[in-house]
Amino acid sequence: MTFIKGILFSVVFLFCTSTMLHSSPYVYNDFSGWAEVNPLTPDFSRYSPKFYSQETSPINTVEQKDLHKEKERVELRRSLLDWHQGLGLFTWGFWLATNIVGEQALSNLKREYEPYANYLLISDPQKNLLLYTAIMKSSPWDSESSGSMHSALAGTTFTLYALTAGLAFFSPSKSLEREPGLSTIFTHKAMIWIHLPAMLALPFIGERISKEGPSAANEMRVVGWAGFGALSVSIAVFYF
Repeated sequence: MTFIKGILFSVVFLFCTSTMLHSSPYVYNDFSGWAEVNPLTPDFSRYSPKFYSQETSPINTVEQKDLHKEKERVELRRSLLDWHQGLGLFTWGFWLATNIVGEQALSNLKREYEPYANYLLISDPQKNLLLYTAIMKSSPWDSESSGSMHSALAGTTFTLYALTAGLAFFSPSKSLEREPGLSTIFTHKAMIWIHLPAMLALPFIGERISKEGPSAANEMRVVGWAGFGALSVSIAVFYF
């Protein structure tokens, strides 16, 4: 009886083993059947070198070209803005020097022909009074000292300002726009509406000083310091 049970057990074991081997996904190392049974099995065809070859994919080539152009554009923008910041500091220093020398020139502002008119008046006051008055009215205004230095500094400041503004204007635009609202860039750009008109107006006001004298010089003083203050705020927002 025990012998018969052993034979039956062996027959059942062989039958089950044959059935399992026949249905196994690993028969003949065929992984296609296993992929259908288990969806988590990776697709081994995707590991082919040809599948991941970027040289044969036109889409990847276009993306690489776009990325390269974007990198060059960002590097150019960064370079121009670095020069913009550096020249901006030079412009600030020269504008300050121009205003300080301008204060000295304003305190020494006099009629250009005044020494000659005074000589005529002193030599014969009664006879030369009318001549003295006519000379003083027709005489242009000029500063005895610091006038030429002020003009040279003003020209240098205007040139530096133009170069600084040009670097920012011609730099490539940024790809990502910042959110609207009060920020460092917003304040920096807002100050342009003050120091730019001031810088453009100063040369025209300066030309009026020779005829209008202290009135035009005081106007130039106010505009010069207002523009300098706006430029100072525009620079300070990046450092404080």
